[in-house]
Amino acid sequence: MKYLNQKHAAITREIKQIIAGMKVVFPAQYGKLYWEAAKTYHIELKPDELLTREMLDEKMVRHIITLSECTDRAISAMEAKNKSELEAVLAETKELKEEIAELQKIVYEDSLTKTYNRRWFNDTFLENDQLTLNQTGTLVLVDLNKFKSINDAYGHITGDKVLVHIAEKLRETRMQIIRYGGDEFIIIFNADKTVPEIKNIMEGMIRYFDTAYFKVEEGSFRLSFSYGITPFSHGDDISTIIESADSAMYAHKNGVNQQ
Repeated sequence: MKYLNQKHAAITREIKQIIAGMKVVFPAQYGKLYWEAAKTYHIELKPDELLTREMLDEKMVRHIITLSECTDRAISAMEAKNKSELEAVLAETKELKEEIAELQKIVYEDSLTKTYNRRWFNDTFLENDQLTLNQTGTLVLVDLNKFKSINDAYGHITGDKVLVHIAEKLRETRMQIIRYGGDEFIIIFNADKTVPEIKNIMEGMIRYFDTAYFKVEEGSFRLSFSYGITPFSHGDDISTIIESADSAMYAHKNGVNQQ
């Protein structure tokens, strides 16, 4: 326990140096920096050990209220033809919008792969009951093959690089990419994409990885993934859709392993 406390003290000193030159530090920014620094000490922290949702949401709400007030001021300035007041409000609004955008990025972005995270998925695609979907489209669940073996053989740093590379490739779909779990990703395709079209896109990616090698020092290895496709409609139960995609993904994985 004493050794662990010493590690946390060292992390705190590092973060103080990093933020010393920053004018404003959001709670979420501090938490993200602390989490990243903790990983270098081999300390895995859960999100709820750093920040609470309430802290982040409270910050967001305060900014949104201020933006609303700025809108009222802007309307009054235009009605009064007060150009200087209007310019001041617009400058303040731009700064607030940038802060909100930065906060949203911190809250909704996976720090490693820069894809969306699970919270963004829930807030964007689920109804207020958090059980049913609010849109129509197609969900693709992607799972890396033998990822644990890669971590065991080459280390977690290489494993992280693999996840980043996979995420970059998935982004070529130009669809929304979510890191759903450790080595699991979700792609949300719009309703205008058919299942055969989506399958063709995913198979094209698999063919790419069949010929691409990931180099590590003197060695190299190939990457591969399995996927499951499940269309969904507005009002569908999210757990049912995820289970369906998961079953399809494992069927695909078993087929690959038998080849």
